[in-house]
Amino acid sequence: MNFKTIKKILFFFCFCIVLSSCKKKNKTVTANLSFRSISFTSAYGAKENLYREILNGADSIVSSFNKEAKNNGRTNTENQNYLLSKHVLKLDELEMLKLPHIYLHFGADSIMEVYLSENEYKKIKHFRQVDLFKEKKKVILELDIKEIDSGIYYSDNIRSVKKADGKSRSNIFKQE
Repeated sequence: MNFKTIKKILFFFCFCIVLSSCKKKNKTVTANLSFRSISFTSAYGAKENLYREILNGADSIVSSFNKEAKNNGRTNTENQNYLLSKHVLKLDELEMLKLPHIYLHFGADSIMEVYLSENEYKKIKHFRQVDLFKEKKKVILELDIKEIDSGIYYSDNIRSVKKADGKSRSNIFKQE
């Protein structure tokens, strides 16, 4: 083998290593299904005209705050309307805004929102918090999740769904 061939082989192996390290890997987690009565981070089931309204509203808020910040020399990082609108636009960009989603409770106050494929959502959409509360049951899920972007998670594989004794959690936050 000549030097050029060895150099090409080494380059190929280095490229493969770098490429494989950049891939986001699935992580298997086990958590309780949690419930929320209102969500501002999903347009699942929305008709196209309402979906466009949501996007136009979010875009308008972001543009307005950006213009105001530029004129006043301030940042928008503490304005909740701005942050929520930017998040909605990011979800749309990632093609996740129209997907069904769930909330996972890991204990204490650790809650994670996870977007699901339609097929996986069918496995758990029949659970209702009020029914679980009456039965004194909770739902424990084991699923593979992938972080698509910072703080945005997706699963296309629910490994198991178990109904167990316990209290299902509603993550409706109380204001004091």
